[in-house]
Amino acid sequence: MNRALNTLTNLFPFWVVICSTLALLEREWFAWFLPYITPGLAIIMLGMGVTLTFDDFKRVLKAPRPIAAGCGAQFLIMPFLGWAIAHSLNLQAIKPEFAAGLILVACCPGGTASNVVCYLARANVALSVSMTMCSTFAAIALTPLLTKWLVASWWRSTC
Repeated sequence: MNRALNTLTNLFPFWVVICSTLALLEREWFAWFLPYITPGLAIIMLGMGVTLTFDDFKRVLKAPRPIAAGCGAQFLIMPFLGWAIAHSLNLQAIKPEFAAGLILVACCPGGTASNVVCYLARANVALSVSMTMCSTFAAIALTPLLTKWLVASWWRSTC
């Protein structure tokens, strides 16, 4: 039984792709779950949180470079990848609002999903939670600034 559950857990990316595809094709199959998203996220975060100890976070804080590197990558690599994809698909000429939306999403920090995947992979959940916290606080200023900077260069010329 334990082996079967481990196999199902290790197939998490597969389940995400399958369910995402089904949700795109048959939205009504998943619409019933909308009111349960917030409580579901709270339960997931609580479940991961009870597995962590203060010592886990002490170890993370003793070596803060991975947190800085993760947050830096979050706000350097992802926004520029969003910008590059928008430009390579020529979205600014076809649908400028799609390009702006893609860049906006790329400028937003990671969230609960990354923590869940770290938990399932038996990775350093305390590090993931710490990076999520730092990038979420940084997003207050960086998301609007990066979005404005990356979108503004061509938005005025296309709209």
